[in-house]
Amino acid sequence: MAITGCNDKTEKNITNKDDSQTVLKIEVSHNENAREIKVQAKENDTNQSKSYYYDYNIKSEYDSNAQPANENAGVRTKPRTAIDANMNVRSPYEKIQISLLVNKLSKNFIVKCSACHNDYANGIIGPSLLTKDSDYIINKIAQFKNGEKNNVLMSDLIKMMSQEEIKALADEIYEFNKQIKEMRKEK
Repeated sequence: MAITGCNDKTEKNITNKDDSQTVLKIEVSHNENAREIKVQAKENDTNQSKSYYYDYNIKSEYDSNAQPANENAGVRTKPRTAIDANMNVRSPYEKIQISLLVNKLSKNFIVKCSACHNDYANGIIGPSLLTKDSDYIINKIAQFKNGEKNNVLMSDLIKMMSQEEIKALADEIYEFNKQIKEMRKEK
């Protein structure tokens, strides 16, 4: 205990000998049989799962001994693959042919054009390409390439593409458009 104050007296340190801790002794014994099992094996309690949680005397409709809803495992359906999932699409657009959704335009179109024209050439920022033929698309792209029309996104993208690549994309869009026209006629 320390006493301090505003005067010139020196501090008094008082310690009690009773407060000090005693050193504990560690007992070491000789192990006569090192291979002997010295830990008791845990007993397997079959009722452990039933007694583990406290039920608070609240009874529910769930019976832990009830039979499963489907006892016949043969009736269960296997999980769907990606193809199964696409074949069983249910949406407000159900009348759209699922084959067009599955066989959408190429990765080249998606990488270069879908940001503005969407994955199905329907137009988001840029115009829809659905009713256009390949010659129309090539002519419009040529106008951006020679500077007749100006669009920063189109101009920069077209500069990096060869004429063969542009023609291949235009033909692909036109073939996709033909499929959509036929689908619309069937309705």
